[in-house]
Parts: sequence; structure tokens; C-alpha cells
Amino acid sequence: MSLYLIPSPLGESAFDKVFPAFNSQIINEIKSYIVEDVRTERRFLKALGITTPIDDLTFFHLDKHDKSLNVKEFLQPCLEGHHVGLLSDAGVPCVADPGHLVVAEAHRMGIQVVPLVGPSSIVLALMASGLGGQNFAFHGYLPMEQPDRERRLKQLEAVCLKYHQTQIFIETPYRNNHFFNSIVSVCAPNLRLCVAANLTCEDEMICTKTIAQWRKTTLNLHKQPAIFLLNL
Repeated sequence: MSLYLIPSPLGESAFDKVFPAFNSQIINEIKSYIVEDVRTERRFLKALGITTPIDDLTFFHLDKHDKSLNVKEFLQPCLEGHHVGLLSDAGVPCVADPGHLVVAEAHRMGIQVVPLVGPSSIVLALMASGLGGQNFAFHGYLPMEQPDRERRLKQLEAVCLKYHQTQIFIETPYRNNHFFNSIVSVCAPNLRLCVAANLTCEDEMICTKTIAQWRKTTLNLHKQPAIFLLNL
């Protein structure tokens, strides 16, 4: 049977706005789930409309820090004729999360992998940024320490200037303001920066300005899920 890759909400948003009805149909065919956080995903499945009692489901904990992790065990139900669902904490599985370990093993085991439609903050932000979507790179998290982070930003700025390649970053929400301040402090004033926060939610904010314009702007992104995109 199949491994279904099931997107999760990016925040508090109406499910019918971001998930097709087909997703609700599929979860009612699945009894085993691979998740990073069991409590979060139990709540999500209830909200999505699962009819199977939650206590009748099996949850496999995908702990990326567990060196003894054996994802083959998680996929065993597929070999026994049952579907398995892989859930991300937020957004689509396998993008900026450890789900790729499961998918890689599924391919090795000859199990069909089926990605379902749902919200991806990276793609949504790129769509709405006005920056180039033909040539882009997602870097995830940059170094935590300010000197290292700003050195890396200057390296990626050079890529923007040379190749017109959109650079995409995320940051832990409580460090967003530090990250934003680094970008506007060290990057060239003619580069454009898009900040996309709380995507798909009622307080969604997507704004693209030059670095020079951002330097005149007061912005507080503390504890708000955000994506940052940089290009000419």
C-alpha cells in the first residue's frame, strides 16, 4: 500500500481554505501515522474530520535526534497491506523537516509515495513576493551567531547580484527580529526583501520593499512564523 504525505496547517486558519476535501477522505483510510509531535497531530486529525477514534490509531514518533531511529518499522504496515500517513508539524512534509528520511526509505522498500495538496509557506511566500520564481534557493536556517549569520548573508547577497537568484530563509520565530535586523543592516540598499508572516492566517502579512525602504520601517516579527526572501 501507499505512504501518504499529508500537509498540516501553518497556523490558525480555516481548513477548507487550505486543504481539499480529498485529504479528509484519505485520513479515514489510514490507521498508522508517522509524526514529530503526537499531541499536535492528534488535534489536527480531529479538526480535519477523521471518523476513526483517535485512540484506535497508531502513532510512530519521528525523532530526528534519535540515532537509533529505524524508519523501516514505521513503514511495516504498508508491507502488510495498509496505508501509512506522514504528517509535518506545519506545512508540507519533507520540506524543512525530517520526513525525507521516511520517504527515502519508502522508495528503497518499493512503497508508493503519494504527496497530498496543502499549504507550503515557502511556495506561498515565493508566489506572493514579486521576486524571481524561475531561479531560487531555500537555505533554511542561517547561523545563529550574528557575525556568522551576517557573513553568510553577504555571501548570498553576492549570489543575488551575480545570478539574480532569489534566496529564501526561515528563522525560529523568537529570533525573527534579530534576523531581520541583520538583513537590513548588511545587505545592499537596492536589494529587495520580502517578509511573509502568518501565511494563510487572518493576520497574514506579505510585504516586499528595498533594503533602503525597510531601513526606514519599524517591524516587529517576534514569535510570528515568517519567511524571508531576497533578490534584486
